[in-house]
Amino acid sequence: MGVHGVAAAGAREARFDPLLADRVVDALLLVGLPVAHGGHGPGVHLFASGSAEDTGSTYGLDPERWPLTLRWLCSPRLEDAAAAGGTDSPWPRTRRLVADSIETALAELLPALGLSATRDAPDGPTRIGPADSPTTPAAPAAPELAVEPAVELPAVELPAAAVAAVRRAAALAGLPLAAHPRAVGVALTACLPAPDTAPVADVAWRPSPRLPDGPPVSTAVRESMHHAVGSVLAGCGLRTTWHRPPDSAPHLHAAAR
Repeated sequence: MGVHGVAAAGAREARFDPLLADRVVDALLLVGLPVAHGGHGPGVHLFASGSAEDTGSTYGLDPERWPLTLRWLCSPRLEDAAAAGGTDSPWPRTRRLVADSIETALAELLPALGLSATRDAPDGPTRIGPADSPTTPAAPAAPELAVEPAVELPAVELPAAAVAAVRRAAALAGLPLAAHPRAVGVALTACLPAPDTAPVADVAWRPSPRLPDGPPVSTAVRESMHHAVGSVLAGCGLRTTWHRPPDSAPHLHAAAR
């Protein structure tokens, strides 16, 4: 899961906290995200803050307050392409956008699951501490709105091109695709954005069925991951649009370019 590391000379030795790591893994499984055990992605990689694996800025870092650090590892294909890409290659930017989107979502949703989380910088790692760590109180969650697609089309198939594009993008990013109604991951349903229009792919995030269903936990997880998925799909080349009905939660539509 994590690797013990040694911080820079003169700093306290970085120590991996297995009890906190177990709590983080349990939270990630509730969210529906894979864990990169041993640093082998795709998934969330956990390691000791200030260890040799910590490539983020450790200036002013308090490892007692934030003993663990999270990083998102994309698919090996994207990680390898980003590592080999030159200055003109789009892959490093794609990888960074995917990782930033998911790590930002983690920093937003993990406090709702009983953990403290912060990011040192917009492109920095996500630091994790126990729930009683000093942190900025989360804003009260807005009332959860019922998710009501404009028109459900159970007998109409999803657009094949959109489904294929979402599958490719999710696989590239390392996100699971929900293959059945109780599966976790990126979920697709067919809907009509307006009367007399062709069906489109409505994209959402489906967490574990074990996730507590009421707000603020469910709201934090679903909203954070929903926005992260939208950024990931756009970063992987899909055409995405947000539709915000006044009486229901936002809808994310995705299509192949």
